[in-house]
Amino acid sequence: MIDSGCDRLAKRSERPSIWALQVAVVLLILWAALDGFENLGFGLLFALLGATAGAWLAPSHVYPWRPLRLFEFALYFARASFLGGLDVAARALHPALPVAPCLRDIPLRLPPGLPRTLFVGVVSLLPGTLSARLDVAREVLTVHALTPASLDGLDDLERRVARLFSLPDPECGR
Repeated sequence: MIDSGCDRLAKRSERPSIWALQVAVVLLILWAALDGFENLGFGLLFALLGATAGAWLAPSHVYPWRPLRLFEFALYFARASFLGGLDVAARALHPALPVAPCLRDIPLRLPPGLPRTLFVGVVSLLPGTLSARLDVAREVLTVHALTPASLDGLDDLERRVARLFSLPDPECGR
């Protein structure tokens, strides 16, 4: 039997230790990128302190993420932001200003916590879309868009966030 990805359950870590280790590595890399390697001992200390504080403040269930998938997501985000920015600039400079603002309710299929928070935040960072209202009770995000076509990439964004956190494809829940 072929595993389509829809049959797998979301993996959640009961212990935030793996997550804390991942955060410490990312913080140490950021330290080295910003400060160099001369004070790497201090960087390691503060990376461990930051990761420990984050693990302590994080909810009891954290979603594991994979560093290569984070890099893949960052590339996607940079590309989508650039292309979306070009589209918004072209619309703004066009004499007819071709916009057709709209509001659309998007059902939230990602689980609460970091995956959903990242999705809602990134929607607002992509040009042409804005997270206008989050209805937690109905599990719906109202998105404002410059044009209805601006909403076309939200399913792809949701799939990419799910992949980042090793969650099943949100399309499987439909």
